[in-house]
Order: sequence, then structure tokens, then C-alpha cells
Amino acid sequence: MSERKPYKRRIQLAINLLSEMIKRGELIDRSKAVELLRKTYERYKLKPLKGKATPQDIYDKEMSSLYVIGKYGLGLHEEYPGLFNKIFYLERIYEEVIDRILQGDYESARNILKGASPSGVIDSNTLARMLRVEFTKAVLGFTDEERFSRILKETMKAFPEEEKTIRNYVRFYIAFKIAEGIYRGEIRNRAYKEAYKRALALRLGFPQSTPSDEYVAIIAKEVFNIPDKIIEKTLSIKKEEKTETPSSS
Repeated sequence: MSERKPYKRRIQLAINLLSEMIKRGELIDRSKAVELLRKTYERYKLKPLKGKATPQDIYDKEMSSLYVIGKYGLGLHEEYPGLFNKIFYLERIYEEVIDRILQGDYESARNILKGASPSGVIDSNTLARMLRVEFTKAVLGFTDEERFSRILKETMKAFPEEEKTIRNYVRFYIAFKIAEGIYRGEIRNRAYKEAYKRALALRLGFPQSTPSDEYVAIIAKEVFNIPDKIIEKTLSIKKEEKTETPSSS
């Protein structure tokens, strides 16, 4: 039995989108790129990498997937630096903030992130967008879990007032990895799922920040299109909750 590859189609679509953006050259900017991404995902019935909520700016956030694949998979930041920076200027800033955090330069990290925030303040949305870049690198295999864990811990030190946001992001990551494991056929029953959930929380360094099975079910259904019968077999959820509509908050 061949291994299921949950991101193969997503990566191929990203490559096609990046190729189209390069062809358009000076005619493309970030807003047009986001709209092209949205239309392409809708055409191919592909959902952005997401948790329970579907915010209005979800496709702008999903630009992190194109950025990660374009930079770390294809090296386009070196081949087309002007165009790449024009489209992915936010993701470049978020990576700079992460670099400062890992260097222990928290004050500089805070100032840079504040400058990238539309509201001019560091809020949960801006911090989550920053973490999304590293999350995307982790799930697509461009960085390891140990680095992601370190970033989460150091971000907690740099932004202590956003502890809730960071813990919520830990829950999102764990829920996402469980859903991915179910898709791959690696998690096949509730006992193993529960052990995996707790082990992953421990590895990340946030043993108390585990997601509910209802949260996992939403990601499993919406992002990975896992059938209800498999979700019911591996997750402890009430039957009427398996198709729960996520909030838009």
C-alpha cells in the first residue's frame, strides 16, 4: 500500500500559481495574487490550511503556503527577488521577527511586528500570522518539530501578554497533525490518537495545551476531506457534532 501524500496536490497547485505570477510579472501585486489564489483553490475545491474559524483574510494568510514553497522548495526568492519581495513582503517581515526572537532580541522583534500590524499594535491576529509561516514550514517538511517548539517557547517570552494566542496555536498545530495522521492512515483508533495527542503536546513543551476531538474533526473534514466513518472511528465525538460549523471569529 503506497503512502498517502496529503500535500501533493496543494504543492502542485502552489507551483502552478507561482509560475502564473512570474508570467504576469509587473502586472501582479499582492492583492491580485491573493485573488488568484482564492479562485484557484475554489476551482479545485481545496481549503486553506486552517483551524475552526474561517476568517475573512484566510486567503491572504494562505499566501504563507506559496511563500514557503516558493522560497524553500523552489528558491524563487533568489531567481526573482524583486517580484518575490513585492508579493510576499509580509511573510519576509514575519521571518525577520522570528529570527530576532530566536536571537533573544525581543525588543527589536516586537517593534518590527508592531510595524507590520495594520492596527499598529501587536494583537492576536498579527502574532498568529507570524507563527503561520513556521507552522507551514513544519507541516510541509521544510523545518523540524524541534525548531517549531523552540519558536513557540521563545515567542511566549517575547510576547508574554499573548500567552493565550500562543497556546491556541499549539492546539491548532496538534489538531492539524492528528488530522494529518488520520489521513495518512497512521492514526487508526482512539487509544493511539489520545497517546499521540499527549505525546506531541509534551514534545512541544505545552503538555496542558491539547485540542478537543471536535476541533480535530473540523480540520479532518474540511482540510483533509476525511470521511465521517473514519472520523467517528478515531475521534471521541458525538455524532451530531461531527459536521459542526466552525465559528467565523
